[in-house]
Amino acid sequence: MKVLVADDIPMIRKLVEYHLKQIGFDISNAADGVEALMLASNFRYDLILLDIMMPEMDGLEVLRRLRTDSLNKNTPIIMMTAYGDSESVKRAVDLGASDFIVKPVEQISFRKKVLDALNSRSPGDVN
Repeated sequence: MKVLVADDIPMIRKLVEYHLKQIGFDISNAADGVEALMLASNFRYDLILLDIMMPEMDGLEVLRRLRTDSLNKNTPIIMMTAYGDSESVKRAVDLGASDFIVKPVEQISFRKKVLDALNSRSPGDVN
């Protein structure tokens, strides 16, 4: 399975990539929202993890664009945030986020959220 991880902090990307590789996923990385959107416009992912606060284009805008007209419009998308403020959570849910992960990432809950998001896909969404 192919996963896109978008976060502007290299150490976070490496940590998330490490956890995902432990489950057996193939990872693509993006350092900002523009790069994430470009990658997602060229490949259908099984799961996308987006940081909310990124340069160039934040994760909420990437989410909005992915949900409106994209190859990945039905892909589970988990938002990652260090803040978890209710305004961002509400906006992301309204835009179609599948779930939230609060950083720093804790391996057991991270794995559960990833697997739950993948299992929530309808059979027609399987890549």
